[in-house]
Amino acid sequence: MSFTDTYNSKGSDIYIDPETTAHLFKLSQSMFDYLWDCIDVAKEKKISKPGTGFPVYELEDSQNLIIKYLMNTLHNEKDNPNMFNFINRELKKNMDVISKLNSKFFENHTEFKPRLNGLWVNFQKKGEFQPVHFHDGMFSFVIWMDIPYHWKDEAKLNLTRPSVDLMSPTGNFSFLYSNGSDRSISSHTIEMSPEMNGYCCFFPSDLSHMVYPFYTSDKERISISGNIVWKENHKEVKQLPFIVSNT
Repeated sequence: MSFTDTYNSKGSDIYIDPETTAHLFKLSQSMFDYLWDCIDVAKEKKISKPGTGFPVYELEDSQNLIIKYLMNTLHNEKDNPNMFNFINRELKKNMDVISKLNSKFFENHTEFKPRLNGLWVNFQKKGEFQPVHFHDGMFSFVIWMDIPYHWKDEAKLNLTRPSVDLMSPTGNFSFLYSNGSDRSISSHTIEMSPEMNGYCCFFPSDLSHMVYPFYTSDKERISISGNIVWKENHKEVKQLPFIVSNT
C-alpha cells in the first residue's frame, strides 16, 4: 500500500482500541507556512521548555489560529463525523467524572471552550529520542515540520531484532497501549519520512507514545507539539486522573 493510499489530505482515523481514536491529516499550506513563521520567532526568543536533553522552545500562536484550525478540521460533524463524535464522548466522559467529584464545578452555566495548554517546538539530532510518555490536557497533537530521513533507510540499519519487531521502529512515532486482557502492550506506528512533513496527528492526551531515534541524517528532526484543554476562567476539563507529564 502506498503512502497516499494510507494517509491523505482529508485525514485518516487511527483506531487504537475500541474506546480510543486518533486522527492524522495534512495541514493546509497556509497553516504550514504560518507555523514556520512561529518557529522562526521561537528560535529567536529561545524560551526553553524543561525536561528534555535537546532544544525544546515554547511556541507562540500570535494570531490565535491553531485552536480554530484544529477544531474546524476535527470537531466538525459534517466533514469529520467520527472525530466529532469521539471528541464529544471524551468530553462527556470526563465531565461526568468531574461532576461526581465536585457537584458545583459546572454551576452558573459556565461555557467551556477549547484552549491551548502548552505549545512547543522540538529540535532533535541524530540519536536523540523521546521515551514513552503522555501529556497533560484533554487532547494533544504533534505536527511534523521537517523529517530529514526515510523510515525505509532507517530499517536497513538492522538495529532491532526481526523476531521481536515485525517492522523496525527506528526513526518512527509510536502509540503504546494495553491489550486489556493481559499484561502485554501493543503499538501503532506511524512511519516517518519527508512525505510526513505538514501532517498533524491528534490524540487523547493520556495516550502513551514515544519517538524513536534516527541515524541516517545529520539534519535536525523538527516537530511541534501541543496540548488542549476545555477551559472557562480557572476551571479546566482534561483527561482524568489529573496526572501531568512535562515531556
